[in-house]
Amino acid sequence: MRRALLPAALAAMAWSAYAAPLAKSKAPQPPQPPQTREPSAEERSSFDDYYRQQVPANVSGGASLFAPAFDIQRRRGQPWQVIARVDSSPRHFTPDLCRQIRTSYIYDAKAPKGQRWISSAAAPEWYVWLATPNVICTAAQYTTRMDPAVNPADVTALLRQHRELLARARLLFAGNSSCARQRALTFRFSAIEPAAPANGAPAMVGMVFESDRDTRVKVAVRKHRGEYVAWNVNCAQDSAD
Repeated sequence: MRRALLPAALAAMAWSAYAAPLAKSKAPQPPQPPQTREPSAEERSSFDDYYRQQVPANVSGGASLFAPAFDIQRRRGQPWQVIARVDSSPRHFTPDLCRQIRTSYIYDAKAPKGQRWISSAAAPEWYVWLATPNVICTAAQYTTRMDPAVNPADVTALLRQHRELLARARLLFAGNSSCARQRALTFRFSAIEPAAPANGAPAMVGMVFESDRDTRVKVAVRKHRGEYVAWNVNCAQDSAD
């Protein structure tokens, strides 16, 4: 009886050895990061010509002090997407805020020469930081993206208080399943945006923080009589979109 079972047992072992790597090969693979590259000489020179000739100062936010920054990437099997971004010169937006305006342009390699760059459909982005009293605005290492719909007075207050508000928001992380693991991460204040009213907090402003682990946290801040309080947090993956 034992001799009859031996071939069956050996066959089962052989199938297990074969099926194990087969199952692994069918497991879903994590998404691959996009490919990136530097701009070609033609892309650089054609953008320089386009920017000088086609972009008036009142559109770009003023003459630029900086060379364009190129963002070039593609997914496997797709064509390259070439984007050039330019920051305007730093200027006072209010007595307390300095601002740069970032405009984006898209390259179409199939268009006729001289017509390959067009303005991005996305609105120009505003980047702000606290001004030094009685000092001309100069480029800053760390800036915060500002939605133009947010009141500049709120922006100034949040820039001054963002460390304290983040410290208070960390206390809310423990009660949010998508935030609990991020409670101890290091964050940078990256954006200010409008926030929808919440129960008990009709006046809200949104703060966006980016961590050193490539995650993003949104903190809804309640404004009441000139005081700002971290009201709730959102660390869901789709909040980064």
